[in-house]
Amino acid sequence: MIALLLVSVLIGVFLNRALYYRELAEKSAMEQVALDLRSSVNLRVAELVLENRFRDLGPLAAQNPMDLLARKPQNYLGVLAAPGMQEVVTGSWYFDSTSKEVVYFIDSGQYFAPDEQGRKRVAWRVRLVEETSGAAAPQWARLELVRPYRWF
Repeated sequence: MIALLLVSVLIGVFLNRALYYRELAEKSAMEQVALDLRSSVNLRVAELVLENRFRDLGPLAAQNPMDLLARKPQNYLGVLAAPGMQEVVTGSWYFDSTSKEVVYFIDSGQYFAPDEQGRKRVAWRVRLVEETSGAAAPQWARLELVRPYRWF
């Protein structure tokens, strides 16, 4: 009887830790893809700046940053137009063509704080950076978080 109780407690602790580490791995994978996206945007911007093509930076804010990756993540759903929560598979990436955001929809978010609408998602967008010198075209662009998130 005591042995059965002890085994069940140990199994419960093990499962709790396994789920915790699974979610930690999901967070790490999401952040790695975000770093890859940020790097690919920076490389594309550097290429345009070195070629003195500042006017081509403007359209970059409306383009899908996933198209700049050499290989898209396996869990990338593609381009969606303002999808509802029921349309998106958890643990997936997509580009929202309405808001021009790259979004990751959290799968196991026990330790994730949802946004104001109760959604467990993280979003990024390309933001144009303009000099205060009054230049006609943007001087740089970067991938930025739409709003900060808290996970763990």
